[in-house]
Amino acid sequence: MAFELPSLTLFILAQTGMHTFDYVIIGVYMMIMLGIGGYLARQQTTSEEFFVGSRHLPWWAVGISMIATLMSTLSYLGAPGEIIQHGLSITLALIGVPISYFVVAYIWVPFFMQLRLTSAYEYLDMRFGGATRWVAVGSYLYMRFVWMGAIIFTASMALALMTQSTAPAALATLSGGLIQIDEKAWLYIVIIATGVISTVYTALGGIKAVIWTDVMQFICLFIGAVFTVVIIAMRTDSGPVDWITDITSASHAFPPIASWNLAERTTVLWVVLGGVIWHICTHCSDQVALQRYFTTESAAAARKVAGMNYFLDTVMQLLLGLVGAALLYYFIRHTNELPPGVTDPRDPYFADKIFPHFIVHGLPIGVTGLIIAAIFAVAQSSLDSGINSTTTVIVVNIIRGRNPGMSDHTELRVAQGLTLVIGFLITVIGVLFTMYPDNKNIIDLQMKSFNCVLGPLGALFMMGILLPHVGRQTALISVLLGISAGLAMGYTDVIAEHYGMKVSSISPFMLGPVSWAFTMITAAFIGGLLPGPRPEQVRGLTYQSVRRGEKHEALR
Repeated sequence: MAFELPSLTLFILAQTGMHTFDYVIIGVYMMIMLGIGGYLARQQTTSEEFFVGSRHLPWWAVGISMIATLMSTLSYLGAPGEIIQHGLSITLALIGVPISYFVVAYIWVPFFMQLRLTSAYEYLDMRFGGATRWVAVGSYLYMRFVWMGAIIFTASMALALMTQSTAPAALATLSGGLIQIDEKAWLYIVIIATGVISTVYTALGGIKAVIWTDVMQFICLFIGAVFTVVIIAMRTDSGPVDWITDITSASHAFPPIASWNLAERTTVLWVVLGGVIWHICTHCSDQVALQRYFTTESAAAARKVAGMNYFLDTVMQLLLGLVGAALLYYFIRHTNELPPGVTDPRDPYFADKIFPHFIVHGLPIGVTGLIIAAIFAVAQSSLDSGINSTTTVIVVNIIRGRNPGMSDHTELRVAQGLTLVIGFLITVIGVLFTMYPDNKNIIDLQMKSFNCVLGPLGALFMMGILLPHVGRQTALISVLLGISAGLAMGYTDVIAEHYGMKVSSISPFMLGPVSWAFTMITAAFIGGLLPGPRPEQVRGLTYQSVRRGEKHEALR
């Protein structure tokens, strides 16, 4: 299928690479983000404002913020890299979107909105008691600290790769030769800059700054992906049909429908199950997602947030699928434009780096700066949300309980200070990720690092909501066993590889579903053997009791 080249294309494509104008665009973007944080800082007067925006933020902005947050650089860079290395199978997860949306919009959203929570883990305290809540908070903090560290690392890796040929030299020139930076040092500088900028405007503006900057950041990342697709189409005189035909017939075989072997990395069933379980666990147990719903005024508005999120998620997954297919089509035909030492774009050591490589070497002046800003934007949209949500969890579940007489103004200042501390910690974690093996792609990194905990954490909330016979002991034992199993499945092959051993691991797409199912089945079985919950731990706190119109004492 031919794609007609506009006459202006020759001018647009005349020059590529990083230029001064690209850095100006990036600098202007960063200043705007900090400016929004500074402006909204003047409106922060209470901790309620800082955490949930007084529960009156517009649903459309919250919906855009949610997709910008949950996407992250792990998806923005990882999805094209996954497609280049393994084909279009990851996009098959969209088959499960209707199932996920129904569960989230019509079960989770109305249930949680009637509780009027600030932290999702307050629910676990009411339903199962303090010990279970502490396990959940600890699991969440592990998951989100690793997630944010991975985002800082992947974004910085891409940004450093795209700027290392020009930025260090510019610093050396401007300093008269006093500042000499090699590639490794430049990566560390970018990691620190990414963490610092995201932390500062989050500390200043709270959840309002997070959501409104997320809206702008989503626009940047969307435009960046569209520009990439359009320019490849113009440079190759091709289009989506050509790319999809090529990737499904020549580059990669279509995955099997299913397999009895859980170590089979990719099957249609694995991908769809992985997507469904990720969504329903994230939207019932992850403070990053649930806090978005809590910023709206009603269940109806929160349901619109879910609809906006799923619509934009579908659009972005399809768009990123086209980006990956287009990049593979381009570089299979232009292997001379690959960096020295790389002969195949599907090289596992390079697949995740092809998108950043093309941004620098294949895009015109200005567009390069815009897309680098988009990568920075998608990283920040996740980091600011993760930092704010993690701060909320710590303040509401730990600090507030130990300091019941703390004034609202003092709690606000504590939250802002804690934001800075969390920003520092995740920046350190980002540095530590530089030791992660290069041959593991970003999608593997994402699923191995924290999806193994997300499944059991989601199961904990689901057993509270859907299994009224499950009591405190059952919940605690089940989630601890589930988390242990998830971590073992997620890290066994990585640890074995470190010691020179080869161990077949479960498919990364099945880590979430298997650890979730293990936790739920354990709870359902031993729930009938151990003591059940007290009446006040069920009334108004399970799906069945809410449907009967019951309310928990704390909500009356």
